[in-house]
Amino acid sequence: MASLATEIVKGELRSGKSVIQIARKYRVTRQAVYRHLNNLKNGSSKPEKRQKKNYNFIIDWKVYNEGLVKRGEFLLDFGLFGDWEEELEALNGAKRGRPYEYPASFILFFIRLKSLFKIDYRTLEGISRRLVVFIPQAQKAPDYTTFQVRSMGLGLELEVYGEAKEYDIAGDASGLKPTNRGEYRISPYGVKRKKFVKLHLAVNTKTKQVVYCNVTVEEVRDGKELPVMVSSARRCGKIENGYFDAAYDSIKNYGMLKAEGINPGIRPRRSMSLAWVRKRIKEIEQNGVGGGELVRLKVLEEYLSDEDGWRQRSGYGQRWAVENRFSVLKRAFSEYVCGKTLENIKREMIIKANLMNLFTHLFTKLCTVSPRVHEIKKGQTELRHLR
Repeated sequence: MASLATEIVKGELRSGKSVIQIARKYRVTRQAVYRHLNNLKNGSSKPEKRQKKNYNFIIDWKVYNEGLVKRGEFLLDFGLFGDWEEELEALNGAKRGRPYEYPASFILFFIRLKSLFKIDYRTLEGISRRLVVFIPQAQKAPDYTTFQVRSMGLGLELEVYGEAKEYDIAGDASGLKPTNRGEYRISPYGVKRKKFVKLHLAVNTKTKQVVYCNVTVEEVRDGKELPVMVSSARRCGKIENGYFDAAYDSIKNYGMLKAEGINPGIRPRRSMSLAWVRKRIKEIEQNGVGGGELVRLKVLEEYLSDEDGWRQRSGYGQRWAVENRFSVLKRAFSEYVCGKTLENIKREMIIKANLMNLFTHLFTKLCTVSPRVHEIKKGQTELRHLR
């Protein structure tokens, strides 16, 4: 791949070549060429360096470390089984046949360990044999079949912590591997690659809580999942803004967001020229027919006119919240799933998303009571008034 500089792009444009021709010649994307064009418009060949944050001043590391330790304390909190008899009575009240021996909280306690530490059901049975010594309500440890069957019957729903009357969401999708056999068997031996499953997430940009979680097959497009994502996320509060990448760019999605009273922060594709967009906007306004197409064209006009300005005005940078959640999820729980069917994979990802929401809530709650954090915020407020 040939290196591309702003001066080279400037010379190629003077020679009469288009953006597509430059991109093909130097084997780069059109976005890379447009980046050099923006540098020419702004009169700078080098992008401005962002000022690095001093996290040693912002973060109270003592409180931060305590928040990480609290996660381990919660995983082995045997106080969750205080309502053992009441739960069993509710489960076995209308049940026919052999009654349940273990409440749902007991099964969920071990399924969380399985999801976090990526262990199989037989290993989970061995762990339960050691841990039931500290749980007096349990007469014996359940076998691995009990764990598997009972986990499939758990009525799992996404648990969101913290109240939010109005909030912004950021949505995206990412692939998960259905197996952990590695790429080595695919390359030299020609083993057919198993299809990925696609994880769709919507995140509260302020609290970092996952407000929507769903798993689909690889062929499902990201944009088709947006209506379900928005309707599910609205149960957690009123949505003010929605930030999504170009995979959600469609007239239907713009119209749906506008109809729901949500400000669309979708990055549009560079699918047409600025002159054609302005011409099309005039035609639609003269005919008096708008809808999602007019909303999209106005966003595209603003985006093509000043991309950096559009990013700042729309707040598109807040979309990093969902990328951050994907990074945390894959680093903490790995990028492959243990379930074999789509329903089991959905159930597995709901458990992982609930754990991530809980850990985030526990850590945030602990940090908000840190005296040093309050002192820093107070100092910053006073400094802002002095300015």
